Amino acid sequence: MSLLFLCLLASRLAFAQNDTDVPKLGDVSDGNRSVPVHLIDLYDADSMLVRPGDQPMLPFSTKVTCGKCHNYAKVSTGWHFNAADSNVAHGRRGHPWILIDQKTGTQLPLSSRDWPGTFKPEQVGLDPWNFAQTFGRHLPGGGWGEKSERDSPELFWRREISGEFEINCLSCHDAEAGHDQAEYANQMRRQNFRWAAAATSGFASVRGAAKDVPDNYDIYSGLPLNDPKLTSPSITYNLSRFNAQGKVLFDIKRRIPNERCYFCHSTRIAHTERWEAEEDIHLTSGMLCVDCHRNGLDHNMTRSYPGEPQAENNLIAASFSCEGCHLPNDAHEVPVAGRAGAPIPKHAGIPTLHFERMTCTACHSGPWPTAQTQAVKTSLAHALGTHTVNRSESALPHIAAPVFVREDNGKIAPHKMFWPAFWARVEGDTVAPIAPAEVAALADTLFYGIDSTRAGDWFTFEENQIAEMLRRLTAADSSKRTAAYIAGGKLYRLNNAGRLLQEKHAAAAPYSWAMGHDVRPASQSLGMRGCGDCHTFNAPIYFSQLKVDSPMEADRRSTYKTMTDFADLSGFYARFFALTFLLRPLLKWLMIFVSVIVSAVLLWHGLHGLGSLMKAAERLEENSNG
Repeated sequence: MSLLFLCLLASRLAFAQNDTDVPKLGDVSDGNRSVPVHLIDLYDADSMLVRPGDQPMLPFSTKVTCGKCHNYAKVSTGWHFNAADSNVAHGRRGHPWILIDQKTGTQLPLSSRDWPGTFKPEQVGLDPWNFAQTFGRHLPGGGWGEKSERDSPELFWRREISGEFEINCLSCHDAEAGHDQAEYANQMRRQNFRWAAAATSGFASVRGAAKDVPDNYDIYSGLPLNDPKLTSPSITYNLSRFNAQGKVLFDIKRRIPNERCYFCHSTRIAHTERWEAEEDIHLTSGMLCVDCHRNGLDHNMTRSYPGEPQAENNLIAASFSCEGCHLPNDAHEVPVAGRAGAPIPKHAGIPTLHFERMTCTACHSGPWPTAQTQAVKTSLAHALGTHTVNRSESALPHIAAPVFVREDNGKIAPHKMFWPAFWARVEGDTVAPIAPAEVAALADTLFYGIDSTRAGDWFTFEENQIAEMLRRLTAADSSKRTAAYIAGGKLYRLNNAGRLLQEKHAAAAPYSWAMGHDVRPASQSLGMRGCGDCHTFNAPIYFSQLKVDSPMEADRRSTYKTMTDFADLSGFYARFFALTFLLRPLLKWLMIFVSVIVSAVLLWHGLHGLGSLMKAAERLEENSNG
């Protein structure tokens, strides 16, 4: 066993030494815009060639195979992989990972980025190993899940079997029709990290599960397990894909197909059919996601919103935002707007105040606002596209859109939003979430809900259940911090007399992130039908209702918020201002009527004055003749 360990360590050190900052073959463009043919050798995680006839066959490693020509370390700094890097500017809030536990009433936003309102995965027991199994289904590998140096000692041999959670280059760049990203999710559940990338390719299939083998299992032996019901992980290649030199042809695209982006970045409006949904107008016009969301070798993709960190000193990066692309800026020495023939909007008749207080997306993006916000499901939150997805419309987490929120820059923008719900320990202003597994162990049969229909919705909690659970959490905590439950915008805790109290708390505030897509055509933007799209007594942009989401019985009846609550606006002022628009047609007619009267009076006086002048002229003439 020690010899095996030394061999593995040596191979990894050898690869690490080769992964330097020295540019590799694929790191520097020669200027040719065509995509190089990727007819390449396959290498396993130990830098050994994979050849037909090997016994046993091992999965190819993207880290080593792709790393022969591309600097893996530099790619690892990209946006999709750098969440755990504290030295990176994380920009405005984005879609968090949402930890769901139906039994304990948990709906918790997680992120390794420093986004307000989120918690770190490790705070609820999600080390890199568990994080990869929980959320790896919609990750292109790498990132927090690859931080194996943070593994606990008892995971060492498990990691040697399962392998590293490497960046899967094929998740984005593989244009082969047989690529199956949903298979990646299956491999995550089986702890088949080293097999996952190969399993998604169109020329390999994987059987078995690393989680079923003992810690001392040797994956290089290929021996069957003693239990015939269990299967050790193994891979089978389509040998016809290997040429005479043992190389394999990959269909690699530099301009990533939209389908690859969609697997992780789809949004579905609940209770609608697929044919009723419209794609982003940019995509229906023939563009690709990566036409705006670009990156270099470092894979630090532009998020294309105004003021993003990497656009501060880069005019090209800044030109990928709505304003940068559609609005010319004479201050630039070289014009960069109008990319891909982007039309320049006239915005005729719209006061410029709107552009100072609202983002472009407020009028152009997301579903058309209605009397109540709509429930939406996303790939990251609801595992859309995987084989085990819960298709129920009420499945957790409950995300609503569009919600018009005032951002840090003072502008109002459409957001997706959900209400956190979780158990926590509170000390001063610090709120530390409790892992659902810890709560479930103490709860025992306290929460007895059964989801017989697999709806995935909340189990209803009564206040007496919350109070009892808080007592158990308090008794189990030697630090004597205050146990609390957060849901529906409120914090529940026990007072000194043991009675349940509820209060407002910053940690109970809803979490939201801006919506950039889907962009609607200009003919479907707010304001195209006139001011009445926004300035009426019940205009959705001000008064659309958002239901407060909570498993608490008292909250699930009829607790609503309106858009003015999140946009820092006065509902009274909005309605009073709308009244002026109602009176404007009357005011116009009044002005016309007054203008006619004034004109008539002026005309009468003018004619009267003209008559007087004529009479005076006649008298003057008579006097001169007399």
